[in-house]
Amino acid sequence: MYFNILGRKCTLKEISSRFARSIRPKLVQVEPLDMIARETASVAVIIKGRPKHGDQVLLIKRAERTGDPWSGQVAFPGGRVEAGDSTFADTAIRETVEEVGVDLRIKAEFLGYMGPFEPRNKRIQVVPAIFGLEGIVRVRTSSEVFSHRWIPIAELISMKNRSEQAMMVGSDHVTMPTFKFGDYLVWGLTERILAKLVEIEEGTRLHP
Repeated sequence: MYFNILGRKCTLKEISSRFARSIRPKLVQVEPLDMIARETASVAVIIKGRPKHGDQVLLIKRAERTGDPWSGQVAFPGGRVEAGDSTFADTAIRETVEEVGVDLRIKAEFLGYMGPFEPRNKRIQVVPAIFGLEGIVRVRTSSEVFSHRWIPIAELISMKNRSEQAMMVGSDHVTMPTFKFGDYLVWGLTERILAKLVEIEEGTRLHP
C-alpha cells in the first residue's frame, strides 16, 4: 500500500512502529476543518518504533512563561496556524522544528489527523497531526520547552498510569482524568488526545 506525504511516495513497510501502522487506517487523511491563522492550531503526535524498547510517543513540558495559557504543562510540540501554512501538518512540522529541533519533513511519515479538539481554557480548534518517526533524531529544546520525554506506548495503554486528579483550573476546583509518567502529569487537551489514541488503537473508550 502506498501513500503520499510531502510530495513523495512511501510504503507502510517503511514505518517501524507497529502502533503507527495500526492506527494509520483509522486516521483522517484530509484537512478536518478550515485553517484560520491564529484562530486554529496543530500539534505533532510523533510516534517512533524502538526494536528493544517498544513504540514511544514524544511529550514535552512547556517552560513557565507569563501569558502562555499552557505554561508549565505537559504537551505535544505545536502551536497556532500562521499565514504561510498550507496544511495543519505544515503547522505541526514548523512548530516541531522551532520547539524541539526535529525536522519531520526529513525524519518522519505523515499518518493522518485526529480531531479537531477544543481546549477547555481557550477558544481555539486544535488538530493533532500524527507522524511515524524513522531513524535516530536528536531533540534540541528551545526556550519555550523545559524538557522532553519519550513515553513508551505500553505505559500509555497500561491502566496503572491512569487516575483522576483534583486541581485548580482558573478559579475552579475540578477533578480531571490524567496520565502520570514519573514527574510528567498529563491532563487537559494532551490527556484527551492520548486517550483518543488509545481508543483508536485498542477500541476501548477511556472517556465516557
